[in-house]
Amino acid sequence: MSFDINSIFTKNYINLSLNQGVNIIATLIYTPILFQILGEENFGLIQLAFSVVIVLSIFISYGYSLNGPIKIVQSQNTKEKNIVICEILSLRLILCLVIFIFSVPFIYLDSNSIFQKILIFSYVILLAEALNPLFYLQGINKILPQSILNFFSKSIYVILIILFITDSDDAYLANFFYGTSISFLFLFFWIKYFLSSNYYNYQFSLKKIIINLKENLQFFLSSISTHFTINGALIVLSLFVSNKELGRFSLAYKVAFILRMIPIFFIQSVLQQATKKNDISKKEFDKFLSNYFRIGLLTTVLIAIITYIFSDLIIQIFADEKIDYSSKILSLLSFIPFFAMLNFKNVVYILVNDLKSKLNRATFYTLLFMLFSSLILSNLYGGYGLACSLLLTELFSFFIHYFLINKKW
Repeated sequence: MSFDINSIFTKNYINLSLNQGVNIIATLIYTPILFQILGEENFGLIQLAFSVVIVLSIFISYGYSLNGPIKIVQSQNTKEKNIVICEILSLRLILCLVIFIFSVPFIYLDSNSIFQKILIFSYVILLAEALNPLFYLQGINKILPQSILNFFSKSIYVILIILFITDSDDAYLANFFYGTSISFLFLFFWIKYFLSSNYYNYQFSLKKIIINLKENLQFFLSSISTHFTINGALIVLSLFVSNKELGRFSLAYKVAFILRMIPIFFIQSVLQQATKKNDISKKEFDKFLSNYFRIGLLTTVLIAIITYIFSDLIIQIFADEKIDYSSKILSLLSFIPFFAMLNFKNVVYILVNDLKSKLNRATFYTLLFMLFSSLILSNLYGGYGLACSLLLTELFSFFIHYFLINKKW
């Protein structure tokens, strides 16, 4: 297959790669700063709080990260597109407020006052999720603005960390600055968008909100399973290990988590074009997917090998010291992107053909497998057990998606 610099996939992939490149560079800058200033325990706590809020954020996105871009593609004109955007944003902002009100009291059930403070200040990340314009940018096949927003938000975040986080008592500011910087830029994006729009005539309707809640329920349920499977690992591990080990595991997991996004933005890059190919011809659709599936496998296996070989160096760069535990965990987790890429064709096929029921079942079974395996293996072997569980979960996800797609009854 020839590499066409003008193709939609190539443009989207380059922009998403730039976006991820910004994340990697920013992570290389701020992770050593946070780890060295806050210490292993506090670093583990801010990563745990981040995981908790990210898990809660799935209630905010409400499945529109899956079908929001498709709704934008299917909009007939600018007015209809703006109505879709307003409905999604309104629903997200309401859910953000509801989640905040109902979940905050549970924070104070935790006896660790330091973690309470870190977690409550992390809730601003929910606002960032509510305002995230990625669903719209994917729908119009213009991912570059997301990369630009990400670059400036990460730049602001790094500056705030350098200026204001000076000792372990400032741990609560880490996630707060992260959420605040990106929320501000997302808000600026939407204000600029609606001010320049010629067709803005949206009226808030509680009835329409309820209709959207019912309409997107299956996508929401399936996204819960996927989201917790990816983001719930640290929450599970925190039940069985000390804050010190949690911090050391988090250091390796942070790198692996960034790499795990590669298969996801492969899917994001091809989704709109795959939808059009599927409408034209099943044969053309299959050929299209197979081509990019091979590219994805090659990309992720190379990344896995490089990460495995240089795991000691990567951890030393992050921690400014040699930590054998973190290096060994990273060596195991380095193969997660490759295993996740195996599921590329299955997920795109399900999304393009709107197989909500099969997606819901596949992700639910994957979540159950992840919960049981991670609880058992984390209890027996700590972080090493959890790393093995995450690898097995990716393989199980591939097989269960493939099985349900090909099941005739």
